[in-house]
Amino acid sequence: MRWHKRADKLRVDEKEAATGSVPLCLVAGCDLGGTIQCSYVDRRQRQCSTHWCSTHVQIVDGRSCCRRHAGVLRAIGNEPDAAQSLPDLENRAPSLVNWVGSHVDANLRSLLSRYSIADARVVGSWTRPVGSPSRRTWARHWKALSNAGIDLTISLEVSEAEDTIVSACVDEEKVITVEPPWITARQHGLELTKEQDATARSYFYTDLVEALEAKLKARASNTGLPIPA
Repeated sequence: MRWHKRADKLRVDEKEAATGSVPLCLVAGCDLGGTIQCSYVDRRQRQCSTHWCSTHVQIVDGRSCCRRHAGVLRAIGNEPDAAQSLPDLENRAPSLVNWVGSHVDANLRSLLSRYSIADARVVGSWTRPVGSPSRRTWARHWKALSNAGIDLTISLEVSEAEDTIVSACVDEEKVITVEPPWITARQHGLELTKEQDATARSYFYTDLVEALEAKLKARASNTGLPIPA
């Protein structure tokens, strides 16, 4: 009950703030004051300047964040070196690779199970930075492990230099490089209906997985391994 009273009081304050000098919440159509600033601070010690109301702010490990930086923090997790790895404010690389990876995780695990040797077990990884700070790429890996070591690897990568482009790889060889449709639409000022957006996303994920499977089929054929039905 005390929480409900506190939440109601906060919303009243936000309504009052919306009529004053406090900026509006940045969510389209929200008329509440953005009384909560995103707490994300990048590796250059710059803080995100966006403001949100209590309804639309996102909380990650007790930190108030905008949607993009909530995605970044969820992507890199709470590893000891995470604070030193935080990308620049405007960079979406870790959140994008983590978002796409989460949506195709089951598909990639299935591919690895089908195209690796019989006794292999499949494991996935956190989103982690690869390369030097000046040319960093953020990647997620899925591996098929056997008694002999790593049998097969699938990875997704997004570089900080091109943070709208997703690359999918098999054993570190790039198979497909593509920009997700929701980013393309936003950059061109296109407003998709919910149905159009859902269809475009579905095609994107399907194309990604099918390109990887085609590569795995070719790999199996070239090495004399059986091709799954």
